[in-house]
Amino acid sequence: MIVEITGPSGVGKSVYIGDLIKELSANGLSTGAIHSEKFNNCNLIPKYFSDIELHNIVTDMYALPWFLLFLVFNLRFCFFVLTCILLIDGAVGDKVAMFRSFVRKAGIYRFLHCKKFKKIFILVDEGLFHSAHNFLCSPNRCATDKKIRSFFKFCPLPEKILVLNASEEALLKRLTHRGDLSPRIRNEDQLVDFIKNARLLFIKLGDLCVSKGVGIVIEVNGFSGLNHITVGIDYIVANH
Repeated sequence: MIVEITGPSGVGKSVYIGDLIKELSANGLSTGAIHSEKFNNCNLIPKYFSDIELHNIVTDMYALPWFLLFLVFNLRFCFFVLTCILLIDGAVGDKVAMFRSFVRKAGIYRFLHCKKFKKIFILVDEGLFHSAHNFLCSPNRCATDKKIRSFFKFCPLPEKILVLNASEEALLKRLTHRGDLSPRIRNEDQLVDFIKNARLLFIKLGDLCVSKGVGIVIEVNGFSGLNHITVGIDYIVANH
């Protein structure tokens, strides 16, 4: 089962995934992760996929055959994504980076849909669904409701989605403290605007997930430990 954890930058996805993996494993469930090698307990997932900090041109090469297979079955979605990337404001280098990221995410998505992963809970950090964060929002704008609905309609979804969100103040505090900002962020004013647009995007995506019964929204302004984790665990294992 593929479970994607998504949300705006700074919302605390890494902490949440680590806690989820710990609790799932403690309950005797088989787990894996697309996040980091320390969180991945599945030997069937190679390191060049599992550790997103190490994603590079080698990852692109391994992901490419899987992406081409993904392309065959999801041509309309790929065309939609390419159009969005071309139209979004930003430098050519930024758009190339967005496309490479999409190829990796789509390739890994297809790889994880092999039958051998069916009985394993694979937690994915910033997976294919999260790619919306790259090309549907920027410091200058958030995509229209129509475009967001089109993304949701065309995007192949994982089995379950956990959308984390927090207040603008909490996101700004965490990102400022962390310091590793997107290359698209040039100054503090752009950071504030980007947070606002990204948060709005995930509010709308979260509403769509809930209305279609494919995901839940978890507010994480002040992490209260096991309370948030219990909500995620209960949703993940329900009806599995």
